[in-house]
Amino acid sequence: MLVLSRKPGEEIKIGNSITITIIGFDRGVARIGIQAPKDVQVHRKEIHDKIINLNKLSAQTNIKEFKNIVKKQNLNLSNVL
Repeated sequence: MLVLSRKPGEEIKIGNSITITIIGFDRGVARIGIQAPKDVQVHRKEIHDKIINLNKLSAQTNIKEFKNIVKKQNLNLSNVL
């Protein structure tokens, strides 16, 4: 892990397209700003972990059960299924 010390207003660059700016530090809480291309997802770790867990759960879905649900909802996904 790379550990850097920065003051408010200073920046950290990641590659050519991501900039992290230190906005401030107050009562033990750091505020940072992140500039990144729209195709780069930026999440807090707890949100990222929830996304990963939901993706794992969705990958475990029984395909037969999924098809039954689609049929019951009268959705036309014949070109997908």
